[in-house]
Amino acid sequence: MPEQNINKAQALAIEHASGPMQVLAGPGSGKTYLTIRRVRHLIRHHGVSPDKILVITFTKVAAEEMKERFLKLTEHTYPEVHFGTFHAIYFHILKQSGYSNLKLASLTDKRNYLRHILRVLGIEEEINTEFYGKLLKAISTVKSFSSADKISISMRNNYEEQIEKQFPFIYEEYCRIMEEESKIDFDDMILLCDKLFESNPTVLSFWQKAFTHILVDEFQDISPLQYRILRRLAFPQNNIFVVGDDDQAIYGFRSAAPDIMKQFMDDYAQAKQIMLGTNYRCAGEIVKASGIVIADNRKRFDKKLTANKKESGVVKITSCTTKEEEHRYLLECLKKMTIEELSQCAVIYRTNAEAGTFSRELVAWNIPFCIKERIDNIFETPVSQDILSYLNFARELFENNNNEGNGGHRSDFLRIMNKPSRYIQRQAVSSPTVTQKLLMDYYREKPFMQETVRNLWADLKRLSSLRPYLAIDYIRRNMGYEEYLCRGQDKEKREIIKELLDEIQQTASNCRTFKAWKEYAQEYTELLHKKEETAKCGQEGIHLLTMHLSKGLEYKNVYLPDIRKGVMPHRKAVLPEEVEEERRLLYVAMTRAKDFLEILHYGEPSPFIIKLKEVFDNKA
Repeated sequence: MPEQNINKAQALAIEHASGPMQVLAGPGSGKTYLTIRRVRHLIRHHGVSPDKILVITFTKVAAEEMKERFLKLTEHTYPEVHFGTFHAIYFHILKQSGYSNLKLASLTDKRNYLRHILRVLGIEEEINTEFYGKLLKAISTVKSFSSADKISISMRNNYEEQIEKQFPFIYEEYCRIMEEESKIDFDDMILLCDKLFESNPTVLSFWQKAFTHILVDEFQDISPLQYRILRRLAFPQNNIFVVGDDDQAIYGFRSAAPDIMKQFMDDYAQAKQIMLGTNYRCAGEIVKASGIVIADNRKRFDKKLTANKKESGVVKITSCTTKEEEHRYLLECLKKMTIEELSQCAVIYRTNAEAGTFSRELVAWNIPFCIKERIDNIFETPVSQDILSYLNFARELFENNNNEGNGGHRSDFLRIMNKPSRYIQRQAVSSPTVTQKLLMDYYREKPFMQETVRNLWADLKRLSSLRPYLAIDYIRRNMGYEEYLCRGQDKEKREIIKELLDEIQQTASNCRTFKAWKEYAQEYTELLHKKEETAKCGQEGIHLLTMHLSKGLEYKNVYLPDIRKGVMPHRKAVLPEEVEEERRLLYVAMTRAKDFLEILHYGEPSPFIIKLKEVFDNKA
């Protein structure tokens, strides 16, 4: 947006002198542009000392970008202005207020603590990165606003029920170890800062005088605890300036909610409110379409947004019959683009798992892509590892068509021997190589177990002769693996398990041998890891990301696949406030598009786009 084009609403916000103010900033309305000019205005026109101004946002990247833009705007005249994330600012306050021995726990530290706790519980196998991530998220949720007794952890893992029952113990032990090691995590920073201000009025008074003017970006994402600390810090002058959009509050899982915007106006009755209603990013049709979607939310400030662009842009709704048809249509669209065109486009998914599925197809079609987050790798799930172990063990036993059977690796056999349960004991396989004879000798006094071993070996021999796609099907249905995974699960979890198995089986559809499938899995895994390591290097190709990560980004063209019932809103969104957050998530994704937006679905469309289809429907 040209610097000289400051509209009336922006001017009012920039020139606001003192006291509380809330700015409702719609997508593409230039809130960063506004914030850095307001900081300059406070210094130059209201005599505020630069070192007493605190600007807070949510990510380190956003804070650094805002600081860089401010320094460029002011030709590095006021480097004393404080820019930082909530966690960085609170950590600074703690370190300067008597907590000098605190150390921030690394991700490796936290995983090691959890690994130790799980071993105490007798859980040592099948622990992967996804598992630890979900446990750490659950711990964060407890620290933010919940109770360890009421946490539900959803994960593809055979230990799920045990973990849920033991979670209060896991939580308490995790906190105890962190305290013993003098380590804290991001949530502890918030908790300790709140405790410090509540218990020590002298310290609080010092920081109130240190920061006389506070500006907060992305205010809708703030948690109640963070807000309480801010209110204390801003008192008694209450020079607190917040910029946010209740329609873009998408972090309910970390206790943020759009209600905080209304709460601010209730807490500060004298506060002024300004709405930035001009969208400088999105073309008119995109503003119109996103407005139709978000208007159905009840808990929101009513807004009238207009596009600054003269071009109307394009919005398409494409209906397909199947997932395969939808993906093929999208892949064909992308295949026609040049590398420059791809680099200006994004495919935005609701969940990480869906992005992972599409990334495999991009690899198969040789379409370059880049990622900014860790994508769920289907080949790293415990279920995939089980199936790989089954096929690897069978291949080792009967390679070269050896009818007698060779030996297979013990590690593979330990993983599969009781999936489904066959009551084979670990003591029966003490050697590095497992053979049928070894097991038959161990169970020579138990004819029924010898029969179990013979049946297993017959199944393994059958597996060794099948191409991977059919072999996986045989493991699922003939060997009882799918029934084993689904036993005792509710309908929703059974569907998730079957979908995962379907996806795994589909990855093997074009592989004639186990070796080819295994090599494909390894190559894909290495490619993902390489892309994760080089994500910051400005790779070229289509941008593949989730809706949550898309916030704050923009692309010339945006594709939103799989916008269907059960995915958007997500099947787990049941309560009205959960459904409204899902609608806000779709709104955020739609408003990433500058000129072109295409929403795709197969089967029953999302209820969020029914009205859109009446206006924009273009069937493929």
